[in-house]
Amino acid sequence: MRVLPTGSLVVGKLPKGCELCQRGLKTVIFVTGMCPRRCFYCPLSRERRRDVFLVNEVKLKADNPKFVNSLISEIYRSASLGASLTGGDPLIRLERTLHVIQVIREFLGDEFHLHLYTTGKTLTVNVVKKLERIGLDELRVHPDLNDLPKIAEALRGSAIDYGLEVPALPRSERMLTRLVAKAEKMGFKFVNINELEFSEENSVALLQRGYTMSDDYISAIGSKETAAKVLKRAEREGIGIDLHFCPVIVKDKYQTGLRLFRRGQVTAKPYERVTDFGTIIRLEVTNMREMLKGVPKALYKLRDGKVLTSIDMLPLIKGKEVYLVEELSSSDRLEISRERIHLAEET
Repeated sequence: MRVLPTGSLVVGKLPKGCELCQRGLKTVIFVTGMCPRRCFYCPLSRERRRDVFLVNEVKLKADNPKFVNSLISEIYRSASLGASLTGGDPLIRLERTLHVIQVIREFLGDEFHLHLYTTGKTLTVNVVKKLERIGLDELRVHPDLNDLPKIAEALRGSAIDYGLEVPALPRSERMLTRLVAKAEKMGFKFVNINELEFSEENSVALLQRGYTMSDDYISAIGSKETAAKVLKRAEREGIGIDLHFCPVIVKDKYQTGLRLFRRGQVTAKPYERVTDFGTIIRLEVTNMREMLKGVPKALYKLRDGKVLTSIDMLPLIKGKEVYLVEELSSSDRLEISRERIHLAEET
């Protein structure tokens, strides 16, 4: 069993979608929040449990004529080499999902990797063929166990790489071990086991069932240990499919963090600097217009009577009201800090 730098545990090979995700190279396309299942551990907020469509943090309308430009632009800004279609369950909005895949294939070609997450509730041979023809690379199914035979039959012989994706509920080693054995027998290529995540929406349900949150992160105590036992046993018994345990921190620190870093590198203005954390910093100065003579326009921007400029300009600024501003490199440029810098008056 390998331990990756991200904290993931792997037996066999890491699925291609996961490999790109852990490098921050996947755009996240939230096709819809609608879902036929009602899992008590679902971390989605109430806002996202509706029929909404988002690309990374950008909310779009899939029926808007500008949808295609917005989708492709966000992928380019994020410097992505692939995308994950998720929800909810994207197959609840099958035509929307097919349209998204078609658009991406037309603009970005066959090398751009696409994986899709589904409950499998609406998965049929016909749906699989449509996904195959349109160019889906990888399918992850979070199944109701009673649906597993039907799902396996629908996927049998498909050219799509397909596997299962389930949470590691603490103390569920026996159930997960049986699931891995069934997955191998039914022809699935991999099983992703995710660390159980606490969120504002699911925390009460998790606490009611006896799960507790770790002190250092939003993961459930015992989830990682449960998954590790399953992977070690599978390796010991010579299981023939790929297994991957994904910690909660991967989503925040690697999937999102590295993607925002890449987005910052692409979208930052000449007067802005991208930090190692993927945030963007710059100076905001009042009453500085008289000092701008001879300064290239690319090195500053005027906004609401203030000057936005590079932190490299700091030695030239005396006796002004100066703030160091830090923002996320997301589309909304969410401001996360604003610190007053006190400079000596000119003498």
